[in-house]
Amino acid sequence: MIKDFKAGIKVCQAVLVRVQKVGNSSNGGVFARGMLEDNSGRIAFICFDAVLVDKLRELEGPTAFMMGGNVDINKFNNDMTLQVVIQRLENLLPQDDISNLLPHGDFDVEAYKTKLANYIKAVRTPGLRMLLETIFSGATYERFVTNPAGMRMHHAYLGGLLQHSVDVTGLAVALAEQIEGVDKDLVIAGALLHDIGKIREISAEIGFPYTSEGRLLGHITMSCMMVQEAAAKLRLPSSRLEQLQHILLSHHGDNEKGSPVACSTREAFVVHYADEINAVMNQFDVHDGKSAWEFNRMLGRNILVDKL
Repeated sequence: MIKDFKAGIKVCQAVLVRVQKVGNSSNGGVFARGMLEDNSGRIAFICFDAVLVDKLRELEGPTAFMMGGNVDINKFNNDMTLQVVIQRLENLLPQDDISNLLPHGDFDVEAYKTKLANYIKAVRTPGLRMLLETIFSGATYERFVTNPAGMRMHHAYLGGLLQHSVDVTGLAVALAEQIEGVDKDLVIAGALLHDIGKIREISAEIGFPYTSEGRLLGHITMSCMMVQEAAAKLRLPSSRLEQLQHILLSHHGDNEKGSPVACSTREAFVVHYADEINAVMNQFDVHDGKSAWEFNRMLGRNILVDKL
């Protein structure tokens, strides 16, 4: 496991390879650098073997390999961090153990499935409840409860989409109960569905790569499309559908953060802030545990992940 790597040792294991740069070195050779990952953590790599560099150059995204090499001090950094000098890179075989490459969240999946079902049952507006029951069924439901909520930024593990969506709903309901004039049924529906498009945007395969459809359309657009398609088969009043779709389209808050429209209703603001706080709080749960303070890339700052 990457967390156990120490300077001076030789390693050989299945890893996820993310290439960051391929170029020419000062001595006329070539090099490739990037990150290696498994469930336990990530480490920088560098490779000078021309054949392997050509192989890495052709990668279109994060790819799993059986990797061999030496662990050494990263001479390009001043903080004495480690890196792997890759000397071997082979395609995975069916018999290779890749269990260390599929991150799992530390939560009770079955309990969250029950919470999801209970939130749907709590919706009293017939049209909205029927819409939720229609969408959260069959193949869509199976993908929803296994997909990650992100490639790397937050809830990037199997079942992450289920955990994130249910927890966002819990926060949104708590807010809705404290604010006058908020339609709780609309909040529940919007919170549960706000990221539903991620089942088509992000694959649950090794590395959680983005799909072609995801890159072209994005999960916000696809969430709205999925709701539109399901609603077309039901008798959901157009005004309710528009308000629900507004929540989905604005859940990032503002245009600058990727939302096609900015929040304009009470329910949209409630879901947006519930989504944002849940994504932020998840950053405190996914850290390497090496120190109390850790730089968080999503938040762009050092955060206190453990009590001093």
